[in-house]
Amino acid sequence: MNQSAPFLNDVFEWPKGAITSYETTSDGIKIRTGIWVARNPAGTVFIFPGRADYLEKYGGLANNLLDRNLNVVTIDWRGQGLSERLLQDRNIGHIEDFKSYQNDVAVMINNANTAKLAKPWIMFAHSMGGLIGLRSLHNTSIFEKAVITSPMWGIAMPPILKSGAPIIMSLISLLGKMETYAPTTNSETRILHEDYGSNKLTNDLQNFTLLGQQVEQYPDLQIGGPSTAWVSAALDEIEFQIGTGPPRTPALCFLAEEEEIIDSLAVRTFCDRWDTCDLISMPKAKHDLLMEQNSILARLLSELDKFIKNNLQIF
Repeated sequence: MNQSAPFLNDVFEWPKGAITSYETTSDGIKIRTGIWVARNPAGTVFIFPGRADYLEKYGGLANNLLDRNLNVVTIDWRGQGLSERLLQDRNIGHIEDFKSYQNDVAVMINNANTAKLAKPWIMFAHSMGGLIGLRSLHNTSIFEKAVITSPMWGIAMPPILKSGAPIIMSLISLLGKMETYAPTTNSETRILHEDYGSNKLTNDLQNFTLLGQQVEQYPDLQIGGPSTAWVSAALDEIEFQIGTGPPRTPALCFLAEEEEIIDSLAVRTFCDRWDTCDLISMPKAKHDLLMEQNSILARLLSELDKFIKNNLQIF
């Protein structure tokens, strides 16, 4: 561990036993990492967060995993949370190449090795983390299973915009504006500027309110829209991963029926090709399943239990 890092947990008030630190990646980016250690650990879950996420948001999942005798390792990806921001305007979600996120993954793996965290090691990836996780599953065999929620294997956008995206990206690149907000986005943090009734994340009013309170109380956690470079890099990574095909890792994928952020058809199509992946559709749920109503979360955890227990003696 390098330098201790804050854990801003007085809004959600989830597990306070997080060991948080700042680490430096192989390419020199300062990132915040977190570990929760179970009392009688029988395995370790690596949480791959979504875009705009931060450690504190995953305290609830950490709590549930600790109750299941599982350690937890997670991270603030570069450019978000309390990790180093990559542009002068810290509210722009920016990346030039999605492969760079693998340097952040390497830090998580190194932390787990240094702490000698119990195996088996299991991936839990959400949204953008689901795209980052695909490359990790191809790169390494350390994860025995993967659980993925609302994976960003396609981005929901109007057909006209989707077909014209390459041309738009090329024009913006020629203008030298790749580090500015992508078209239709701005510096506003979504959770602070959407009404509950029209939000695309959750049907749970309490969690929607807490998410807003968290970033309002701690504005350093805020992030606005992505840069054009991020969108271009994301589309390139999606195209590459779809072309590469699924990994061989046993996986469980959850897809919300009221999804409006990622491309549901792309997820279903990819899961159909992934012989060792089971897809579970979640009725009456929006994109952020971990922030959903108790009944939805309970079903997710029940399915997770069955999936993890199968052939793994960790309970």
